Amino acid sequence: MEILNLLEEFEVMGEEGEKWYTRFIPGFIGKTVLDAEEFFGMLHHLRSSLPEEMTTATQVSRDRQRIIEEAREERAKILEAAREQAQLLVSSDEVVKQAEQRAEEIQDQARIDAQAIRAEAETWARGIVERLENYVNRISATISKTRKALITESTSRRSEPFPVEEE
Repeated sequence: MEILNLLEEFEVMGEEGEKWYTRFIPGFIGKTVLDAEEFFGMLHHLRSSLPEEMTTATQVSRDRQRIIEEAREERAKILEAAREQAQLLVSSDEVVKQAEQRAEEIQDQARIDAQAIRAEAETWARGIVERLENYVNRISATISKTRKALITESTSRRSEPFPVEEE
């Protein structure tokens, strides 16, 4: 998987980076220096390799608020249209009663529609977030396993009586 390869390259870059040891600058003991251009290039490549679900989840989050706002605006338009209709039909009691009843029906339907849209958007967003969370957990587990393997390998190399140079 592309992302895991890039993460491994980041770890190698950190391990192979130039080590700086100094007594003159406090807090700068044992720091690793990396090539910034290479680091940011790999970081950009990592971002472009992220799964579509992450992009989709971000978009869903933005779309959710927009959908809710559109539902509110639609409700306001419907309410305004109902009020205008009611004012035009004030001529008789029966017509007024019918207009008020129709306005309430429209308001009720607008509330129901808004709730349905909101519930659907939230359900969809939750599904995307859950899939994304599972994906991130798998990546995290893989990183942890890789880190442990590297630590174990590094520890076993240190415990050898004579270091073996690899070509």
